[in-house]
Amino acid sequence: MSADPFQWLPIAPSGVGLIRDTVQRRWNECAAEFGASPEEPPRSKTRFHLQTGSEMLAMRPLRWRVKRVLPEQGVAAVYGASGSGKSFLVLDLALALCRGSAWFGNRVHRCSVTYVCLEGAAGISLRLKALGETVPEDLLFLTVPVNLLMTKDLTDLVEAIRVAGAEGGVVVVDTLNRATPGADESSSVDMGQAIAGANAIQRGLGGLVLLVHHVGKDSSRGLRGHSSLLAALDAAIEVRRDGDARSFTLAKAKDGADGVEHHFTLDVVDLGIDEDGEPITSCRVRPVDRVVKAKALGVTQRIAMDAFMAAASANISGDDRTVHASIDQWRDEFYRRSTAETMDGSRSLFSRVRRELVEMGRLTVSDNVYRLPQKMSDGFSPLSESAKQTET
Repeated sequence: MSADPFQWLPIAPSGVGLIRDTVQRRWNECAAEFGASPEEPPRSKTRFHLQTGSEMLAMRPLRWRVKRVLPEQGVAAVYGASGSGKSFLVLDLALALCRGSAWFGNRVHRCSVTYVCLEGAAGISLRLKALGETVPEDLLFLTVPVNLLMTKDLTDLVEAIRVAGAEGGVVVVDTLNRATPGADESSSVDMGQAIAGANAIQRGLGGLVLLVHHVGKDSSRGLRGHSSLLAALDAAIEVRRDGDARSFTLAKAKDGADGVEHHFTLDVVDLGIDEDGEPITSCRVRPVDRVVKAKALGVTQRIAMDAFMAAASANISGDDRTVHASIDQWRDEFYRRSTAETMDGSRSLFSRVRRELVEMGRLTVSDNVYRLPQKMSDGFSPLSESAKQTET
């Protein structure tokens, strides 16, 4: 047989549509002729299914593990500088998840937690003892090395959690650095492999994988390492410390309110004495109201506080241990220390500075008697404090 002399052109998109419409029409005509219900022709066996707008509207909305903080499914991270308290915070979160108790005022949907502790494992038992409560049976721990870059480790971890009946809950990996030995966190390739490992655990178990991570040298830039990590996360919590004041902020949340800040402190708990006679201690998380850091005093304000302490030291008695001084006592001491060149200048300075110290909350006043706030004066020695301020 001779070759076909015609050169068939590729079918244009409009032609494909015409063929599809013709097949649809003929299919329904045949169905009607033989008494069957009209149907669509067999669909393509491709794994991709395009959804209509109606189907999208009918989809179940995002479900939360911790309301408005952590989703039920996905990969998230808690990160902060060393010493910020992030591991204490994550353990506190794990207990709330297992108990189904509210966490910093946010509703929690109860689940099991597997804590893969690769850093500071020796301190976990002390942290649990510091809580002073029974540890839930569905809070599980793994303290042997796990490598997110090794397929066998991922397979074995998923299998172990399944055997324990803890799938669908939360898997904590503390820390990401220890779970990716030898990896270059700044490399997009290495970080991509670490993210793929976390996603593999999530796919194998369902639920949420929570990575504990560090910040870089410049803490203002957030998560340490390649930017692909933050982009891949469904939620991220940043933990910060300023002296004894600690807080965490929702740095990223899909369908959540990022930027929300919560404050907490670490209470030291005495757990007894070790074999060397030294105290054994650990810490537990306690939520607190927002802590406003006291504004530093200016030169004149420091002079005024020093004068107040000197005046108050004369008023200490066995019956009244409050730190207080009358306006006349305080004024006299201030005038002796004033740097103003004239008496009018000293009067003006004193009038201004005493008002400022009250507005700053450093002092309270009633009937022209000034006092330290009670929380500052408990156990306070005005004489020693005055001497200390004079030295500085």
